[in-house]
Amino acid sequence: MTTQLDPITFEVLRNTFTAACNEMAVTVAKTAYSTPVNEGNDFATAVYSPHGKLVSQGEHDLPAFVGLTMLTVPEVMHAIGVENMAPGDIYMINDPYIASTHCNDIHFIKPVFDGDILVGFTSCTAHWSDVGGVVAGSLNVQARSHFEEGVRIPALTLYKRGVLNNDVVAILLHNMRQSWERLGDLNAQVAAVRAGASRIELLVKRYGRQAVLDAMEETQNYSERMARAAFASLPDGDYYAEDRIDQDVFTGEPKTIRLKLTIEGDHAFFDLTESDGPAQSGINCTIAATTSAVFIGLAAILPPMPINSGVMRAIEIKAKRGSLVWAQPPVGISGLAITSMDVTMGVTMLALGQAHPERAIGLPSAIVNSTFAGNDPRPAFDAPFINYLWAFGGMGAARDHDGGNNVASPYSASATNIPCELQERRYPILYHRYQLLADSGGPGCSRGGLGLDQTIEPYQEGTLSNITNRERFGPAGIFGGGEGWTARVVGNPETEQERDLGTFVVNVPVGPGEVLSFWSNGGGGYGLAFARPVEQVVEDVKDGYITEAAARSQYGVVVREIDRRRLQYEVDEAATADLRKQMHAAAGGC
Repeated sequence: MTTQLDPITFEVLRNTFTAACNEMAVTVAKTAYSTPVNEGNDFATAVYSPHGKLVSQGEHDLPAFVGLTMLTVPEVMHAIGVENMAPGDIYMINDPYIASTHCNDIHFIKPVFDGDILVGFTSCTAHWSDVGGVVAGSLNVQARSHFEEGVRIPALTLYKRGVLNNDVVAILLHNMRQSWERLGDLNAQVAAVRAGASRIELLVKRYGRQAVLDAMEETQNYSERMARAAFASLPDGDYYAEDRIDQDVFTGEPKTIRLKLTIEGDHAFFDLTESDGPAQSGINCTIAATTSAVFIGLAAILPPMPINSGVMRAIEIKAKRGSLVWAQPPVGISGLAITSMDVTMGVTMLALGQAHPERAIGLPSAIVNSTFAGNDPRPAFDAPFINYLWAFGGMGAARDHDGGNNVASPYSASATNIPCELQERRYPILYHRYQLLADSGGPGCSRGGLGLDQTIEPYQEGTLSNITNRERFGPAGIFGGGEGWTARVVGNPETEQERDLGTFVVNVPVGPGEVLSFWSNGGGGYGLAFARPVEQVVEDVKDGYITEAAARSQYGVVVREIDRRRLQYEVDEAATADLRKQMHAAAGGC
């Protein structure tokens, strides 16, 4: 220990910082108005040191907000001025180019004082379902600039010494759809940061200011030691990975993110400078989101450790200002989470997986991110609505287990599937299907997780906007594993009126009589598929995870149904042995 704290007191304080975050999370989840927040858990909370360094995050908070919050509080400190901060203050910011992802993600930050001495900060970040702009829901993949995406909020003071600035609230709500819902989320986040601040104040009262400050610093030191130990255990060298976003909407051409990872002793360098230049559409990544993507990739591959500013001391991230991964105003950024941020996380996972093959995993699904908006005429509602829904997909496979089915990507791992029944109650839609897609997981010795078929029918006219990557390029498998299925958004599937809506769409009219299917990716596989044990392939067929045709063509297992109801199947062992021998030879005898 580098402080005067005894180990027991340190552990109590370190875990209490996390508990304070968890209490903030419960507060916002139980009091927020919007469905993505109170049901989908699209939020995060955190505790910071008085120097603006991330100390702790909640156990069930959105990972996508972790890295970017390391930049948020320092920006607020700079803009407001520490000397101008006072007890009772609460600040807010969403400026993507400085300290956020896209304009929908609103940060509330509260300084915590012991008397007149600053002892830290608490924060709560949440995705608001609309912040203005030309598209309901504000997720506009066709945006050429942030002026088409919603209100851009610099660091400002919402509460000064406990007094609300009503003028700020009025301006914001006048520029956002469903302002009553926005106000409900604002109040929920304010309540959350106050709850967290009260816990830090109690810790100071019980253990003393210096003990709390020492514990904040040592918590970061603890994570730094773990990160350095993890890097030191890996082979020194350079590792390279690249991946693509399907397209820049206005050119139709893919955009590539390239990463060179260099490990030297207990330090790692993430060089993204060879990534493509900026896109013309709203898929550019802010530097805060790029930082967060790297951290999430680290957390997915390295052994478990608390992710805070201490980890940052063991790594260096390089990017070109103005490139695809360091957006500069006014380029569009509202679609970054599903595109450039997700791909940056993926190349981090691929590169680290080369250095640490025992913990490597195939790439996960890209989330299907959709907004169905219109006016709900039902008597109990009679108001505009914004149904912000998502479809999760398959997780990538690992050496010793298959990928999870229908789970969130690592960057949104804490988010939850919003129940179909709840959406049908709150919005004018009817669910036809919510089921796994057979054969969608990338084939491998370990199989990628399955994607989702989420099929709905609106019974009110409205508009559909959607952002989903990996319609062209499925999630990559590793060490010989296959790609997961690509994503699709289809109107009236399997009928004469079927139409492919595409995964990058804005304000497409939809209405009664049209069925909409959102098909998410399966995850990438791990290892050669013909090495998968025959009995596991048969179990996958029984479970409906793969078809008999895929068992034969992808895994080299010839299986025949005897009685589906009783789950009785027969394997042609001779044909299977012959087919797998052919596959082995075709793979070069590896």
